Amino acid sequence: MDKIDLAIIRSLMKNSRMKISQMSKEIDVPDATISNRLKKLEDKVIKRYTMIPNWEKLGVEITSIIIIQTESEKHKTVKEMLSQLREVSEVYSVSGEYDLLIKVWVKSINQLNKLINQKIRSIDGVEDLTEMIVMERVKEDVPII
Repeated sequence: MDKIDLAIIRSLMKNSRMKISQMSKEIDVPDATISNRLKKLEDKVIKRYTMIPNWEKLGVEITSIIIIQTESEKHKTVKEMLSQLREVSEVYSVSGEYDLLIKVWVKSINQLNKLINQKIRSIDGVEDLTEMIVMERVKEDVPII
């Protein structure tokens, strides 16, 4: 990876739909160079292309961060089960008092309550959890290297 590869990655992180010709102008290298390097990056570095929706416009009003304690022998099963819930966008194993951190997106407090009490707490191996409702999204982005 050199500065051209990093510039391509930065461009794609800002706008994954950017055309090769536009990237070529911004980075100041030929289209063919961008195209060849992009193919190599797609094989080795780029996991997938995605988009970030405007959740409020989709009616998803509540974002919650939930930290979860698990029974140690059931940790793997719990994180796999959480990963299957459609409301859960992120699952992280973490250090400290809690074992997992998840991020969830729901349309209402009522839906959050049902998610926690009917789905998450019912997963065998979930010992305890603490939920936090996001009051304001100050920054929500991926880091640009």
